[in-house]
Order: sequence, then C-alpha cells, then structure tokens
Amino acid sequence: MCWILGSRDYNPSGMKNLIKRFPVLTFVLLTLGYQFLVVGFVWWWLPAGVHMHDDATAHMVFRLRVFGPLVFAMLLSAYLEGRAGLRNLFASFLHWKVPGRWYALAFSWKFLFTYVGIAIMVIAGIRGWPGFVVHDFFGGSWIGMKNLMLSMPFIVGIAFVEESAWMKFCVTRMQERYSAFWSCFMVGIGWGLWYLPMLLVGEGVPDGYPWPVFLLSMVCLTILLGWTYNMTHSGTVLLIMQIIANCAFFIIPVLPGWHDGDATYVTAFVAANFASAVILVLVYGWRELGTKPRARWSDGMPDRR
Repeated sequence: MCWILGSRDYNPSGMKNLIKRFPVLTFVLLTLGYQFLVVGFVWWWLPAGVHMHDDATAHMVFRLRVFGPLVFAMLLSAYLEGRAGLRNLFASFLHWKVPGRWYALAFSWKFLFTYVGIAIMVIAGIRGWPGFVVHDFFGGSWIGMKNLMLSMPFIVGIAFVEESAWMKFCVTRMQERYSAFWSCFMVGIGWGLWYLPMLLVGEGVPDGYPWPVFLLSMVCLTILLGWTYNMTHSGTVLLIMQIIANCAFFIIPVLPGWHDGDATYVTAFVAANFASAVILVLVYGWRELGTKPRARWSDGMPDRR
C-alpha cells in the first residue's frame, strides 16, 4: 500500500505538497466521501419500502452523485497544474486517429465477453441459453429499445465522467510511479468502491448483482481499459468502450433481474472479463501493459513536449 502511505521520511510542507504527492488518494477519498454522503442521505430520507424514483427529493439528490468524480478531477487538476492540467485531463478525447481495429474492439468487446461467458456456461451444462437480446427489444412493444434510448444521455454522460476521472486522472497519474498492472488494480478497487454504497442500498445499480463479483468486474474493466489506453492514448476509444459497456446490459438478458435474481449469467460475463485481464497481463507484461511505455499524466504536460 505504498501509494497510500508513501515513504516514512516524507515530511509534507503544506497542503498542496501533500495533494501533489498523493493526488489519486486525495481524489479517491473526496469522491468516495461524497458518494457515501449522497447515498447515505438518500437511504436515510426514503421511508422503508419506498424506492428512490418515487420520491422527488431523493431522486434529485441522488442524481448529483454522478458529477462527483469529474468535479473533483477537474478541481484537483486545476489546483495542481492550472489550465495545463485541465487541458491535459480532456486532451485524449481529441486523439481519435487510431487503427480501425481499436474501434472494432470498442464496439464489440462487451457483447463478445458476455456471449463467450454464457456459451461456456451453457456448454458446461450449468444453465440454458437465455437468448441473444432481452424480451421486446426488437419487435413487440419495443420497450427494451425505448428504455435504452431514454437512457442514452445518461449513459454517454457517465461514460465521459468515468473515463475522464478514473482512467485519465487516476490511472495515468498512478502510472507515473507504479507499474501499469498495479495502477489499474488499485484504481479499479477505488472505482468499484464508488459503486459499493449503491449496491448496498439497491439503488442506481442492477438488482441482484453480488458486490464481490461487481468489484472484480470493475478491476478487470480497468485493466482492459488501461491496456487499451496504453496502446492507443485515445480517450475517444475508451469513451466508446464505456458507452457500449453500459448499453450492452440493456440488450443482453444477463442481469439477475431477468432471471428471478439468479446472478449466474452475469457472473459468467465477469469470468470472461477476468480471463481477458489475466491474458492481457501475461501477454503484454505487468509493468507496461502494452507494447510501448505506459501512458503517464506528464506525457501531456507542457514540460514534456
């Protein structure tokens, strides 16, 4: 846990020096504190048996949690590096000229991992095939498609927030000092813990998703995204990957809610995600997680040009 404790002989000379030495830890503490505060208020405010969407006040406060990671990433970047830090935070979204295979991966990865995980489970005789798409996504009442379209502004927004905050701000700063695997692993833990209070109160996340499985999924996702970013330096590709990740579960009948709370199908997806993370680390190495030096926050700062 050296990223938290630092060296024993370190004697901070001020708040800015402390934050500069531990920017990711500062971000995680602020973000998790804010998240637990918002979700805790909603849990306290709602009467027993009442869901968040049935209470206007709770729903309004709950929606504020979405912006926490981006706000803290922007504030810390501005505090530490000024305008250059803010530009660096978002600059990777302009780097979109990468080989087409990366866009193919971005648009297909979640479907590929999910169908492969389910197929292996079906072949092993654990469960039956649940279908390729949810009921009434195509045809019928089209309710599945309608729900996805209504959710698209939020899906795109949360993808932008999370890729800017957790991947660009956190992972690239961690990779200044630590290996790519260790950086992605620790950021993945923090990212997963950001969802933990919502999992515990059953609001804002799919019902029935076991929190240990979800936490493992977030770590594996961070490794996949970290490898992709180290290979491409493209925030655009990562943004598409995250949007597709959030869209896929509107389309594929894998969540426990489609199976009377049975989490076997979503666990199969996480198993495939875990296998991909292991393969990436073994093939590309735990230090760089790519074929060239890992991406660092300082790569985009003026003094490195």
